Amino acid sequence: MKILLKILITIVLLFVVTGLLLPSQVHVERSIHIDAPAVTVFPYLNDLRAFNRWSPWAGRDPDASYDFSGAESGVGMRMRWYSEQPDAGSGSLVIIASVPDESVTMALDFGDMGQAQSTLAITPEDEGARVTWSFDEELSWNPIHRWTGLAMESLLGPDYAQGLANLKKLVEAES
Repeated sequence: MKILLKILITIVLLFVVTGLLLPSQVHVERSIHIDAPAVTVFPYLNDLRAFNRWSPWAGRDPDASYDFSGAESGVGMRMRWYSEQPDAGSGSLVIIASVPDESVTMALDFGDMGQAQSTLAITPEDEGARVTWSFDEELSWNPIHRWTGLAMESLLGPDYAQGLANLKKLVEAES
């Protein structure tokens, strides 16, 4: 029994110590070319009601509820969502910075799951614009958070790619 306890304690200590040595920041990024100028793309990014038209998460729970408050668009616009589905979750985001035809930055709050920042940047390209969607999170000293941070690229990356593909389809169809 003592050997089993020593093995268990060793495993837990290795998990904790290794977790503390893992990166303290997460960065995930995806981009796509859209056949429309920045001035056409920007309104889809700067209005959270429009965000729900291309978001990869909006359709995951048809019964989710959304509340919008603050500004009509741009800095100060807030969206809260409530869902009982684990893959949709609940939380809020608020636009904290907006530069016309260039970028929109949002603060995300997932309650107990933490806070992060997301930026949608537009770069003019030949015959259109490149939209880059990035996610940045500062992880706490909690080793579980740091272990989870290792998985963010594979968890969030495909959703960001899908969201950008949805955005491309929507903008190009409506422009």
